[in-house]
Amino acid sequence: MSYILDALRRADAERERDPARGIHAQPAAGAPVLSRARVPGWAWPAGGFLVLAAAGVVAWLRPASPEPPLVPAVAAVRPSPAAVVPVAAAAVMPPPPPALPEPARPAPGPIALKVPAAAPVAAKAPVAAASPPAPAASAATAERIYNVAELPPDVQGQLPKLAISGGVHSDNAAQRMLIVAGQVVNEGAELAPGVVLEQIRPRTAVLRFRGYRYSVGF
Repeated sequence: MSYILDALRRADAERERDPARGIHAQPAAGAPVLSRARVPGWAWPAGGFLVLAAAGVVAWLRPASPEPPLVPAVAAVRPSPAAVVPVAAAAVMPPPPPALPEPARPAPGPIALKVPAAAPVAAKAPVAAASPPAPAASAATAERIYNVAELPPDVQGQLPKLAISGGVHSDNAAQRMLIVAGQVVNEGAELAPGVVLEQIRPRTAVLRFRGYRYSVGF
């Protein structure tokens, strides 16, 4: 079929190159007129048909392209379902019955407790008070009014010397006065270190020294 097409193309090319062979060319004088071979009209459709037929034969004879190898499909392995823990069954279980209360025990009767007799407390021997350096006057001694000569010798030795020149007694204690070393003092005054004027009486004064009360005249 390709040969036929090439012959047709070659004939057209030669006719175009040789204008003397055209349809308007006049035959030369004295030259014999040659009859031109004309291509029949059915040659072109026949040529096209042959081209199509040749293309179909070539396509049929051409080996088919190999198909890609089939990859075997791997079956997806499903994970086995995890074991279901019977939680609902455990939650639905009824609670155990309440324990029965124990029977009340009888209250024990009063238990007589033997209280041992208290042992007699031994009387503590009186602890003798430490005697001061000078004898202290007792309550009876504090109430008694001594003369200076009746005081204990150690008290007399420590008794300060007082110069009493006079005094005034009155029913009103605020108006009572005693003159000691030229000074007027009232009841409650301290005449010397440790010597307190306790009371002013008519013609006498009661003084207190180291717990002993004694009187002096004026």
